[in-house]
Amino acid sequence: MRRGASASENRFSRRAFLTQVVGGGVALGVLSACGPSAPQSPQNAGPAPTAVEKLNAPQSISTAGAANTAAAQPTAAPAAASTQPKGQFNYVWHTTISPAWFDPQENPPQITPYNFAYALHDALVKHLPGQPFAPSLAESYEVAPDFTSATFKLRQGIKFHNGDPVTPEDVQFTFEHYRGANAKVLHDKTERIDLVDNRTIRFQFKSAFLDFLTLYGCAASGAGWIVPKAYYQKVGADGFKQQPVGAGPYRFVSQQPGTQVTFEAFTEYWRKTPNVKTIVMRGVAEEATRVALLQTGDADVANLIPGQLLDAVRKDSRLRLAPVKAGPIWLELGALDKPDSPLKDIRVRQAVSLAIDRKAFNDAEMGGMAPAEGNWIPEDWPGAIARPAPTFDLARAKQLMTEAGVAEGFDVDKITPLPPYSSFAERIASQLRAVNIRTQVNNMERGAFYEQLAPGPNRLKGFVIQLSGEPGDAAARVRENATCDGTFSGLCIPDVSDRMQRYDASTDPQERKKLLDEAQSYLLDNYLMVPILRQALIHGLGPRLANSVEEIEGAIPQYVYIGPYEDIRLTD
Repeated sequence: MRRGASASENRFSRRAFLTQVVGGGVALGVLSACGPSAPQSPQNAGPAPTAVEKLNAPQSISTAGAANTAAAQPTAAPAAASTQPKGQFNYVWHTTISPAWFDPQENPPQITPYNFAYALHDALVKHLPGQPFAPSLAESYEVAPDFTSATFKLRQGIKFHNGDPVTPEDVQFTFEHYRGANAKVLHDKTERIDLVDNRTIRFQFKSAFLDFLTLYGCAASGAGWIVPKAYYQKVGADGFKQQPVGAGPYRFVSQQPGTQVTFEAFTEYWRKTPNVKTIVMRGVAEEATRVALLQTGDADVANLIPGQLLDAVRKDSRLRLAPVKAGPIWLELGALDKPDSPLKDIRVRQAVSLAIDRKAFNDAEMGGMAPAEGNWIPEDWPGAIARPAPTFDLARAKQLMTEAGVAEGFDVDKITPLPPYSSFAERIASQLRAVNIRTQVNNMERGAFYEQLAPGPNRLKGFVIQLSGEPGDAAARVRENATCDGTFSGLCIPDVSDRMQRYDASTDPQERKKLLDEAQSYLLDNYLMVPILRQALIHGLGPRLANSVEEIEGAIPQYVYIGPYEDIRLTD
């Protein structure tokens, strides 16, 4: 807030905030919408989509668009359900399930933990169908015109699953103890948190913080996903992972670590009483087993149907495929496995990119449904630059290897994919052999993979295949994956880190755009991040799921899994 001015002069409504930010282009990424009542782009604004339109773009590949299934007035709780929750929804997840994902305090810069957070936890603000940055535990929020404060008002009577009320103290504790993705920039820029009254919280920033809502109001970080202070302090971080308590539509019942977690409907959830009583999520890494469970009716939804099993689902008239436009797949080349690695030569890194046959990769892994994009950041994320997809040119790749003096090739210790995508690594490794680059696939559990992406002596080296659907904007992706102190960064390049520091300090829209464009261009032009494809994450839906594909898969902006969970309906 401006010093010496009244609150009414210095705060403005969520809608006015969105209008000013979107209409005036104030910030890259601090952009949101009010669902059906969101401000529209002028007809003469040109063909380029606004950031709001980008965030509202449907994620579903196979349908015309995402249905707006959420209430038109996000600040008002819907009427109580006329019937009680019933039935059990069986969801087959595509990896082992780490208990770490039940604690939003440690969320990495990946979308994975939010699959569980959307069931178990709730945030002050989060993406809902057709409503980026929708008020959730907060019934409203206001941002100062100079971006030096943000004020949230909690809903009346909201509770955690253990019966404790959600209070401003819980919001403060959650933020101050948050230690996951984007924690550093959030903490560095926040001066203090004021508890205005028993429902109102105000964040005071050291200077204008244009990116606050982007980082706090969606799954770009777990800082806004509220945990109960008293309970968390009582059981500690490890105890919380084993017996988590949230404020979301489903409460935790039990877990078999790594393999299964069971949730039960929380009938007092503010948005609506869930339709389904019980959700059982099972971690099944074997692709054929997931499809078999779908065919037998033991799974209502199965994640990640691979290319070689698509026909098995297509041939079963009871089943549906739901391809969702997910995060980009990229090959990281900057974490060298040895000081004298030939990958230090830009010509060799370019040869690696040219040796990848992306069409063959797409056809085999995703049935040809994956969008071809030329950035390792989704081109519809605010602030992302769009480039043509990289080309496949084996002759030019071999020429570059010869020019670099490594025509006979060389060995790279390992190629490590994000689990469970071992076939991605096997395919890339096979293609690289055409230019005499030899490597071995290194498979890991997903939780361990995340741990070894952290900077330090144990950080993964060699080829690393990453895939991230983490929401937010281009700046958040660069900050966490390509700067010296990024949560998942294997790089420390002054040209990139310096630009991002200046970006974070700036409030000038043109300067910020220039710096962010330059940081992305540096990483792409130097082949440090090599885009492969924008993943088509293909889910299989069983006959008991009553929802249309559009209302339950890809309906939530920047989110690639099923949801909202409280909207799931099963046939009788």
